[in-house]
Amino acid sequence: MNTTPRYRSIALFLLALMPALTMVGGCSKAIPPSFEAIGVQEVERNDERSVISFTIRATNPNSEPIPLRSVRYSVTIDGDTVFEGVRSPETTLHKYDTSEFSLPAVIPVGYLRGSIDYELLGSVQYIPPGRLSEVLFDAEIKVPEAPLEISGNINTGG
Repeated sequence: MNTTPRYRSIALFLLALMPALTMVGGCSKAIPPSFEAIGVQEVERNDERSVISFTIRATNPNSEPIPLRSVRYSVTIDGDTVFEGVRSPETTLHKYDTSEFSLPAVIPVGYLRGSIDYELLGSVQYIPPGRLSEVLFDAEIKVPEAPLEISGNINTGG
């Protein structure tokens, strides 16, 4: 059974109602969460690759919780993109609070010699506060993203 036309109908209906929904508080004026690296460590290594774990602190500046849904990110070393991934942070940021999550990256060992500079770039999809935000998110009508832009140095000792 193909349910795609049904979802399209629902999405079109919600899209047509969006102007009215914004007038009754359906859209949020929430400030996007912010992110910073608080730790980077090599957790595993063999002759070909290394697994690096980036510990990220997420901060919610709002008076309502914000569920984080997915992170799309890449790791760049010396101008080369060495890893791309998508992961769920599996966390909800409580009001005016912080939470930590980890993002792994599998990197070829050839890039990890001694002290290296890295960039971790991407975006985090989240559901802003508001009664209709989850419905709009699930219908893919309004899927807000916050930037994830972190850079630093890793000393791999290699």
